[in-house]
Amino acid sequence: MMVEEISSGDLDEIVLKNRVVFLDCHAIWCGPCRTLSPLLEELDSKYGDKGFKVVKLDVDQNREFSSENRVTGVPSVFVFSEGKRVVFDDGRGNKVDRLVGVMPEEVYTQIIEELLAEA
Repeated sequence: MMVEEISSGDLDEIVLKNRVVFLDCHAIWCGPCRTLSPLLEELDSKYGDKGFKVVKLDVDQNREFSSENRVTGVPSVFVFSEGKRVVFDDGRGNKVDRLVGVMPEEVYTQIIEELLAEA
């Protein structure tokens, strides 16, 4: 199943309806974004029945969101849990509010599993 493409106006409702949400901010011209997509799709189907959802947002189609959230690099994955944006460990000991670039799968998996366990 393909990950749903949303506009920034849809985000609040999706965040409220799901326990944990990954927002994949991407761009059509971005090579690494194409690398990340299948990985996130896999996680979406693996954890979907536990209240996890991945959605995609095109930064060029949602410029206001991109500037408000200072999206300077794509892909950028924002994480929401229990209706709020989350600050988390990036796997290297840094506290971040987004994952920029393509991370090892374990980084995403660890974040999902920790948040689902808390929820």
